[in-house]
Amino acid sequence: MKRGDHTTAFRARDGFRIVGFAIALSLLTPAGNAMAGRGSEVRRVVVIHLDTTRADDLSCNGGIPKTPNIDAVAACGMRYTNSIAPTPMTSPSIASFMTGRLSNRHGVYAAGGRLLEQFTTLVEILHDNGFVTGGFTSNIIVDKLLTRSKRSAGFDQGFDVFKAIYEVPKPPDGIEANAVPRAHAPPLVAQALRFIDQNRNQKFFLWMLHLDPHAPYAPPAPYDTMYLDHPELISSNVRLHPTVIHHQAYVSARLDSRQYIARHMGAVTLTDRWIGLLLRKINQLPGKTLLLITSDHGESLGDIGYWFAHGANIRHPGVNVPLIIACDGVVPIGVSDALVANIDLAPTILDIVGLSSAPLKANGLSLVSTFSEKDPWPDRAIPIQVYDGGRWRGVRAGHFCLQSQFYAYSGERSRALLYDLRNDPREAIDVSIGFPEVLRTLLQVEDEWFGQQRFLVRDLRDDPEMIRRLKSLGYLR
Repeated sequence: MKRGDHTTAFRARDGFRIVGFAIALSLLTPAGNAMAGRGSEVRRVVVIHLDTTRADDLSCNGGIPKTPNIDAVAACGMRYTNSIAPTPMTSPSIASFMTGRLSNRHGVYAAGGRLLEQFTTLVEILHDNGFVTGGFTSNIIVDKLLTRSKRSAGFDQGFDVFKAIYEVPKPPDGIEANAVPRAHAPPLVAQALRFIDQNRNQKFFLWMLHLDPHAPYAPPAPYDTMYLDHPELISSNVRLHPTVIHHQAYVSARLDSRQYIARHMGAVTLTDRWIGLLLRKINQLPGKTLLLITSDHGESLGDIGYWFAHGANIRHPGVNVPLIIACDGVVPIGVSDALVANIDLAPTILDIVGLSSAPLKANGLSLVSTFSEKDPWPDRAIPIQVYDGGRWRGVRAGHFCLQSQFYAYSGERSRALLYDLRNDPREAIDVSIGFPEVLRTLLQVEDEWFGQQRFLVRDLRDDPEMIRRLKSLGYLR
């Protein structure tokens, strides 16, 4: 079996075939040629990340939170129902978005990771091809610099303007006073609007990362209580002890689960409101806008006994993320069930605007093929992992999900779980006994991919300022 970055295929006796994690430039070329003419009409590219937002946090995906502005974008674009973040933590997820590479290929495995300058990014390619580039984030671990040590986290590569906007919100009841430094959506959007006004006559790329939905879920009134009395939250309410909550750093008292979840949902709705203001400004500009709305990772809200635990496992609440792509006359209106990931976004953007993604040497594929085909890659497999001592690795393929747990010290696999997402979307029942060939095939894929793993970890966890930031976000205690 050939190792490397190109297409790797396995065929099991039951005919289950996996093809995954390919550069597959031959697949990208036809779509790119088809899009070249229409892509030249695109005057601006806007990518909006909602931090810690599940796929089912959006009302267009059947969620409880009201997201009318995002829903309106979905109604005139392509909405993806099977989009994932293969490493569900902010730093590796944003690195994958910017490079089109999986964690094994860009070396960012955990929160606080550093994106090295040796990797070409989407932003650099757009900048070098005439786009004015602006990035705005309220997540302190993907700032461009640690202010005291002047060490770079590397996420500002290619940006003409890159700003991180922080403030310290008043914590809600039951939350300790040392709340996360962050900006709520208003000052973040204000900076983005200023960038738009300054570059309205230029081609530009705008990227935003909204932190509001992240713990400790501290939206202002009325968003803090607007979902508190929702019947689903009331019926599923349990009394939480701090010891069961991943982000224990925040909790100073027992809380009802619905208090926590309602605040998270309210923060999603708050972010949607300000996204609406941004979109109204963009819609007033001449020419076409390519718009992508997604999330860096999801959040566990009591699913399978996990509370607020993104980055601690590779279960669906953290891995599955929303994805919407829209551009009038360029991206069709529809819904795609194809398996896609954040590594696909940079190749897709470059494909649509008529630029080559070859410099990225990406693992991802352009999603332009999904505009005309129901599922261009029915045999696709994508490795997933969390870098917590290398304890969880797996593979998403079709409607199956392999999740393997490893001993932290020996690195040996302790168990392998297989879930049939078609019949068990909540991953409650291990079906490995019923599908031995599928299990064997996916274990081969997992071993093939992670056997190449070289821990080129370049994080900033030895920096006192980054340690403080990670603690404030609940990643370290």
